[in-house]
Amino acid sequence: MDSSIDPSIFRDYDIRGVYPSQLSETSIAQIGKAICLFLKVSTIAIGYDCRQSSPALFEALAKSIMEMGVGVVNLGQISTEIHYFASGSRNYPANIIVSASHNPPQYNGLKIVTAGVVPLSGEYGLPQIKSLAQRGAFTKALKPATMKNESVIDEWITHALSFVDVKNLKPLTVVVDAGNGMAGISWIRVIEKLPVKIIPMFFEPDGTFPNHLPDPLNEQNLTSLKKKIIEEKADLGFAMDGDADRLFVLDETACLLSGTITTALLADLIVSRRGKAPVLYNAVCGKIVPETIEKHGGIPVRVRVGHSFIKRAMKDYHAVFAGEHSGHFYFDKNFNADSSLIAGLLFLEYLSQKNVPLSQLVSEFAKYKASGEINFKVDDTNRVIDAIANRFSDAAGQDHLDGLSVWNPNFWFNLRASKTEPLLRLNLEADNDTVMKQKLQEVTGVLISLGGVKQ
Repeated sequence: MDSSIDPSIFRDYDIRGVYPSQLSETSIAQIGKAICLFLKVSTIAIGYDCRQSSPALFEALAKSIMEMGVGVVNLGQISTEIHYFASGSRNYPANIIVSASHNPPQYNGLKIVTAGVVPLSGEYGLPQIKSLAQRGAFTKALKPATMKNESVIDEWITHALSFVDVKNLKPLTVVVDAGNGMAGISWIRVIEKLPVKIIPMFFEPDGTFPNHLPDPLNEQNLTSLKKKIIEEKADLGFAMDGDADRLFVLDETACLLSGTITTALLADLIVSRRGKAPVLYNAVCGKIVPETIEKHGGIPVRVRVGHSFIKRAMKDYHAVFAGEHSGHFYFDKNFNADSSLIAGLLFLEYLSQKNVPLSQLVSEFAKYKASGEINFKVDDTNRVIDAIANRFSDAAGQDHLDGLSVWNPNFWFNLRASKTEPLLRLNLEADNDTVMKQKLQEVTGVLISLGGVKQ
């Protein structure tokens, strides 16, 4: 067994670890060879993000793949949304991006898809690659393959802009915070193509993330954006994570919209256009999402959390759109993949169409009160989930679609295990603030009595 492979870097959705202690040039070369053995393809397209370790990891990965006789297409420095577009539009046999999404600078990783944006995951692909990489017995090809350079950025921008009718956009003012991640390379190219005033923040890719970490789920990272929205009297603000596959929206008062509300607003636009079609939402999204989908005759379908599951479900259900509470938004005409740029452009069109302040729209959709996500450290996630299910066995309903969801007439909650840490994530929603606070205190109290420690 190859001791250079840390098994913990193989996650449910990707490969990710600290450079160089967990993921180094040596280990990524082993992984690259394992990918070739598992996929058995002739060509693999590879891109990489702006992290300081990404160029070196890209070179080691590409070299190892070519040594196995598999050709490499160098897509250059790109975002994950462009990585997906390249897979869908060029139909490469396989695509890899060297990226660690929103993680701090010392992390890096790989996301892998096969032709048609079919992701490898912990259910299929990554366990087999892990096993092959750990085994470490590889035979090089008699003649190494070669690399060629290709760019899809111009095609990507044309594709993304095709989702909106530019003539319908009003001269809104939007502050866009790319967080020195990969979103800036796309947004800088649409500034001159839209009648919208885009105020850029931190568009220059810089893997040290000098201004703030590109993780908008932590509101501390939104401080500069909030200040700029108020200073510029902007209509709204956008923030993206490090690899630009997630979008976060703030209204004109610099208040962050939840992923549930953003999903509902985008669904309101898309379903009104597409009619009676399936729309997916994940198990953590609130009740306003299916209600909004049904209002326009759409078919709401509740699914598991996670991009690999949702991309597959988009195809299975022939869905036109999917939204996740975490800020991922998927579109059938984008090869069922997620994109922050497309979601942002559609959001601008929606706000232009409604012609009212965003905060007013939000108030119309925020009919339920939500706790937000609360994490609890536990020693055994399965034991605690089973105990909670037993404690609330008299509820109106329960399901185990993703973790545990408990349903009652005036409140519901979801409790699901983290895929990477011994944590349980609690999301609770109620009909009003009083019930929300009361039930949150009750569920939290039970979790603490079972040994959970609030994080």
